Amino acid sequence: MLKLTDYTSYADARTHFSNEALWKLFDGNRDRLNIAHECIDRHAIDPDRIAVRIAHEDGRDEFITFDAISSWSSRFAHDLAARGVKRGDRIAVMLEPSLAFYACIFGCMKYGAIAVPMFTLFGPEGARLRLDDCSPKILVTTEEKAREIGEVDGIALVIPNDEFFLNLERHPARFEWQTSANDMAAFQYTSGTTRALPEAIRHTHRAIVLVSIAALYGTGIRPGDEFFCPSSPAW
Repeated sequence: MLKLTDYTSYADARTHFSNEALWKLFDGNRDRLNIAHECIDRHAIDPDRIAVRIAHEDGRDEFITFDAISSWSSRFAHDLAARGVKRGDRIAVMLEPSLAFYACIFGCMKYGAIAVPMFTLFGPEGARLRLDDCSPKILVTTEEKAREIGEVDGIALVIPNDEFFLNLERHPARFEWQTSANDMAAFQYTSGTTRALPEAIRHTHRAIVLVSIAALYGTGIRPGDEFFCPSSPAW
């Protein structure tokens, strides 16, 4: 039986779309669902399959596989447990696109914590406003950004350096997630035009199902296609 991703014409899309057909694109269901599994883990069967290609300013291209993100995000999920993080705690991640960024974002959601991606060009005031608003347990960022922001009470600082990855290697490369479709997965701050602090958009794990409608019929993307995104992942 064909899946929604197999149809390419507008007429077929109108004819065959249904909520049940949409849910069949996912391993999870209305009760048990995890964004990290749906976006990463289930595509990591082929260890060489590329998930992300990052074009750096120096002209260098960096390729990150689904397998790499899957294993490192699982290790980060285990690390969150070791740090005493509870499900529902917020974890702010203020990094440029990189293996560390994707490992931390998906590791948070895999664990059941709430990922809070933050724009790296936020100044100290903008960053502090958002940190004060979401009260994260941990801020993952670079040493440079940490110095700019300064110490924030109640927030542990994690720098994704060589020592960070060496510590993660002690943890298993697989993590058994336990989230439901209605569990909170991410807080995403909009750019905002009318407030000093834009309200955080709160996404549950079910959001991946809703967003897939835009992916299928707004962009027309299909399995195997490449998708170019010039904006920051924080947006």
